[in-house]
Amino acid sequence: MVKARLVDQGAAAVTTEGKQHVLQFVIFEEEDPRHTKMVALYDLAPRFVFDTNGDEDGQRKLIEREFSFAGKRYRITIKPTVMKDEDGTLRTRYPGEREQIVEEVIRRLAAEKGRLSLQDSKVRFPFSLYEVREELARVKHSYNTSEIKQAILILNECPVGIHALEDSKRLLSASAFPVIGMRTRNDSDDAETFVEFNPMVADAIRRLAFRQVSYELLMEIRDPIARWLYKRLHQEIASNGRDVQQMLATEIRRDSGMAVWKKTRSMLARVRRAVEVLQERGLLAEVECEDQMVARRKDDILFVMKPSAEMMREVQRANRQVEDDASEYARLSGDSGTDEFRPVEREDLNELRNDRRRRRFGVVESAPRIAAAAKVG
Repeated sequence: MVKARLVDQGAAAVTTEGKQHVLQFVIFEEEDPRHTKMVALYDLAPRFVFDTNGDEDGQRKLIEREFSFAGKRYRITIKPTVMKDEDGTLRTRYPGEREQIVEEVIRRLAAEKGRLSLQDSKVRFPFSLYEVREELARVKHSYNTSEIKQAILILNECPVGIHALEDSKRLLSASAFPVIGMRTRNDSDDAETFVEFNPMVADAIRRLAFRQVSYELLMEIRDPIARWLYKRLHQEIASNGRDVQQMLATEIRRDSGMAVWKKTRSMLARVRRAVEVLQERGLLAEVECEDQMVARRKDDILFVMKPSAEMMREVQRANRQVEDDASEYARLSGDSGTDEFRPVEREDLNELRNDRRRRRFGVVESAPRIAAAAKVG
């Protein structure tokens, strides 16, 4: 079996370009372009502003929301940034659906082989605006370079705070991309760009606290509420293993970040449409809608959802991948824990990746050259 030769932080794992090769980064990599990685709490927190319907949510200087995750209550705060339009008008901007899509694409590209780098314990991703634009076009979410730049700036300039309400513990206070860098070269979109990942995402990569999820489905789903619901159902099925999931419409509205609708009837119709999107896509085999009445008024809907065989297989595959990643990390690192990023020697990278590929596709012979190398401790 391959055993990664771990080295001291900042030592031989740093190349002449200053890039560290990190074991967690190798495990984070996703060879199949149809899949990406999900960071549960970070991705399910209602960090984006959409469906405002002209109400005050799109104009406020600070948005506060409460939501539930894994049976616990949280509060999220989202601060806007102010940007100048082409006509010189100053406008308040929050991360919206465009920013959600751009961040998803950037994370997918970051899961490609050898794309991440470690700088002073911060996870950075270098890329070009051109490749983001091309990937967006490939998945039929076309934005021009100017729109992509603006989206990245909004993701950089809008800080988000997440607090656990039970113990008033602050879990996060940072934007999606706390540090960015853009080099302009005659306004070319192939100039070097980088983003630094949010600390919650970086911590999840270090701890291997991420899950494989279908990138193709996320890009195909055009409704942002349905996109959120797909991830939420993925997480719920993984957590409780049930082949029937129940959620109230008011719960979906609250936890997904939908604005408060003036008419309950309109809100219920909007949530029902998001559920129907997943059913039409074949992710839900059956859906029962139980009206929740207050006197003679419909106050809520209980959705009883039976995931399709396709959805169940996807979650089961992701569960196996989580287990395989943890055992593989323990095997490669000598079970040294995930309290820090584990740099590896540059010459070992290909053999580590090849060994992962062999094991993933059912061939378990180990690569001979570093089979017994550097067990930590």
